[in-house]
Amino acid sequence: MIEALVWPGVSLILGLVAIGAFRGPLVRKIDRITRATKEGISFEQPQVESKPKGDTLSFDDLMKQPISNAVLEREKFISGKLREIAFKTDAERIAVLMRALASVGVDSDFYKVAHVIFGSQVSFLVQLSGTQQGLPKQVAVSRYTDAKLAFPEIYATRSFEQWIGYLLNINLVRIDGDSYDITQHGSDFLKYLVDARLAHDRNG
Repeated sequence: MIEALVWPGVSLILGLVAIGAFRGPLVRKIDRITRATKEGISFEQPQVESKPKGDTLSFDDLMKQPISNAVLEREKFISGKLREIAFKTDAERIAVLMRALASVGVDSDFYKVAHVIFGSQVSFLVQLSGTQQGLPKQVAVSRYTDAKLAFPEIYATRSFEQWIGYLLNINLVRIDGDSYDITQHGSDFLKYLVDARLAHDRNG
């Protein structure tokens, strides 16, 4: 019941708050884009990562962020729907909004990954999901090699370390000794592809 009332409009408002609250991390992520082509976007990991310093914004700062009339109208809609829910405390209201923000954030991340991930990487995730303890590195290398042979123009300057590194950096895959295994985040991503009807064949 809560999802039916809150989810239709909450994404825009929570997205605005997220952009304001996490402006620093977002800027740092954008700064790490090294190449944007028709095959996707490449992110370069810095050699030495320092501890990020978050930008702290007050409530007034957040509410003064540039906003459109469309968002203000959606805000009124959400506010009205929230008044229809019998919250016992403000803590319950905050918990619902936090859950919505987390859900919107994950869906947004998965949507972006779904449009840049290579078919060979998705296939490797599917293969990992069918195992109990992951797969040895040579299986991953074999997947990469097959993709490189099938799509030489895409992999002309893309190494295995970059291919597997992308999956590691976005937490779809983890290293387990000399093997790779799918993470819970990776399993949830595969489910998202099915639910969002994005489980189609991809190049690469």
